[in-house]
Amino acid sequence: MPTLLHSLLERGGLERPLALKHVGGNFPIDEAIMKGPQKQHMEDYSTCAYWALVLPTDFNLLSAEPFEKSEFSITGCLHGEMADDSSKNASPPNSALQCASGDNGKMMLEGEYTSLLTIDSASPGLVPSVLGFGEFRTSPDDCKIYFLIEDFLQLGSQTKPDPEEFATRIAEMHGTGRSPSGDFGFAVTTCDGPLPHPVAWRASWADFFAELLLSRVRMDAEACGPWPELERMAEQVVSKVVPRLLNLLLWKGKPIEPNLIHGDLWDANVGTVGAGKTIIYDAGSYYAHNEMETGIWRVIYAETLGQSSYRDAYLRLYPPAEPVDEWDDRNRLYSLKCNLNWSATEPGIITRKM
Repeated sequence: MPTLLHSLLERGGLERPLALKHVGGNFPIDEAIMKGPQKQHMEDYSTCAYWALVLPTDFNLLSAEPFEKSEFSITGCLHGEMADDSSKNASPPNSALQCASGDNGKMMLEGEYTSLLTIDSASPGLVPSVLGFGEFRTSPDDCKIYFLIEDFLQLGSQTKPDPEEFATRIAEMHGTGRSPSGDFGFAVTTCDGPLPHPVAWRASWADFFAELLLSRVRMDAEACGPWPELERMAEQVVSKVVPRLLNLLLWKGKPIEPNLIHGDLWDANVGTVGAGKTIIYDAGSYYAHNEMETGIWRVIYAETLGQSSYRDAYLRLYPPAEPVDEWDDRNRLYSLKCNLNWSATEPGIITRKM
């Protein structure tokens, strides 16, 4: 229910507890971001037991200012300082606090939290450091508020990553991010925008993708209204095209294995830090055929990653699966999910007819 969060900003945020009365700014904050249960080490992130002590006990929070908002969440910038010089490197001076409400908000932020942790494990430094995820102790109108805290990114002036450097980092994530179960799927539900991915573990990539695509057809119909021709075509694609293109894929002569993907890797979720180092964010991950990641580079809104220099650099490092000559057919198939997802998120957008 994003309107609740937006109205909180308009009213000047939540009434703050005594311990946070000194904090400037009007972004909603809560004691939970300072005093949550201690983070536990887990090999997978399949339960909520990892909700974390997000800000160090020797971190002095000075202000919480609004930074940006979307239809689904609001984000603020937390500024502070370490209490003593010896621990100045323990936490960045600025952190990003993202808030969302209700069950959908919990699902989105828990999915992003788990995605970022998993990507960082596979390819350290490719995503912002995650400090924690949890629930506000105080919520207005009986609507629970959930939060995610991560490093506040100081994006570089070089907004477009170098194709070779970008491809190297993405290929590394795909190559090292292996499914813990050996199946396609993910431990928790993740989202593309506000829309959940069906991530139940499946041994067959063709079966997993078929369900993923059909979920977008259903969501598109719910958001935009029925389109019988599209629904009939989707049935044909799932029953005939998907098995034909995806059932017998090979990588170096062996059946493809599930690879970790970002899940929403387009221009708005890629930047650079420092001297042009690639950074990616707003992830909705799952273990997939690695080429699924490149489907979104084909869509109309991927003006940067849609350039051939990015695709070619990636394919030099991670060549197409076999049959190689069907790579473009698979890429077009994978892009259908992305176009329908955008249509379901923003009814009336042109991608419904592309």
